[in-house]
Amino acid sequence: MPQIDTHLKWCLKEERRLVKIRPNSHLAQKHLKKSEYNYRVVQTLERLKVYDWALNIGFYAIYHCFLAILSRYGYESKNQSCTITALLSLIEQKKLNLDKDLILQFDTLEAEKDVTSPTIRMERELSTYGVETSIDLQQLRQVKELIVKVQRETIRVLAE
Repeated sequence: MPQIDTHLKWCLKEERRLVKIRPNSHLAQKHLKKSEYNYRVVQTLERLKVYDWALNIGFYAIYHCFLAILSRYGYESKNQSCTITALLSLIEQKKLNLDKDLILQFDTLEAEKDVTSPTIRMERELSTYGVETSIDLQQLRQVKELIVKVQRETIRVLAE
């Protein structure tokens, strides 16, 4: 996919975006632990009925899984779009056996802005920067389901 290749090259030009590192299983496990911690925070906030922040923390529970996978494959990312691009590139190159849809539910590339269903990133941005404090509880349920799926897949990928 030329768009992914072009964006990946752009990401790798600046250390503040994406850098190639040695595969780091220790760092990968730390990111996974952070994801698991964030999921417990989501559950606590849900019990407290602080749904908008539960959604925000859910976003980061998923994102830390993505960072874990990248660490395992020798990348360190400091940019969300570069994280997504690096994962999609690994999938396209058949180096990473992961369902592309899990990533696209989380976020899409800028060229795919016309997608009909909102991504987790879009929902988080509305929750974070908007003025509403309540969210559709269906959204939170979907985020929690996605967290569990992504965590399971991350555990599988890290074990390979």
